[in-house]
Amino acid sequence: MAIVLLDEWHSRVNTWLNQWRVDALPENIAYLFKLVFLGEGAVGKTSLVGRYVYDSFEGDYLATIGTDIHVKMIQVEDDVLVKLVVWDIAGQDDFAQLRKAYYQNTSGAFFVFDTTRPETIERIDEWIDALFSVTGPIPLVLLENKVDLETAISKKSIKAFVDKYEVDWIRTSAKEDTNVEEAFTKMTIEILRRSRTQRRKPI
Repeated sequence: MAIVLLDEWHSRVNTWLNQWRVDALPENIAYLFKLVFLGEGAVGKTSLVGRYVYDSFEGDYLATIGTDIHVKMIQVEDDVLVKLVVWDIAGQDDFAQLRKAYYQNTSGAFFVFDTTRPETIERIDEWIDALFSVTGPIPLVLLENKVDLETAISKKSIKAFVDKYEVDWIRTSAKEDTNVEEAFTKMTIEILRRSRTQRRKPI
């Protein structure tokens, strides 16, 4: 069953990569960035993506199978048009073997945890180590989601991870549309900044 799933999802991934390859971009699009969402199941990754890409929120939880891929155009700095390809990756351990294939060519990542469930941040090191083993150091933002509810995680414990990985920490609510667009904009601008810096490096 695992082999069938792996083959099926690799086929799907390759189809999407071919469809959104950089050399197929229209002339008016300056950049294409791939973003991935990491984190345990039911932390709200799909809801955050849905809120940003489609401006919608579904209250009922449906587990993502493998990965879902979405596309959104964003204009930054007034005149720079960027295509974001957003990968919503399943948090269940059943799909752990598939994730490294999904991490290929990633430009930036969000690690999402549920502010009401301390256990959803406990394995952050595993998630980030697996990501960086494929991508190397890339822009990473921690999203403390469901902040419309009462938190069960101390600021001190979150700050420890923020300091360890030297990343931004944004408190979000997909339900109330709190800081969702801000998170994506901040990520896009940081990837753009790094991309321009790398282009200017001498050969």
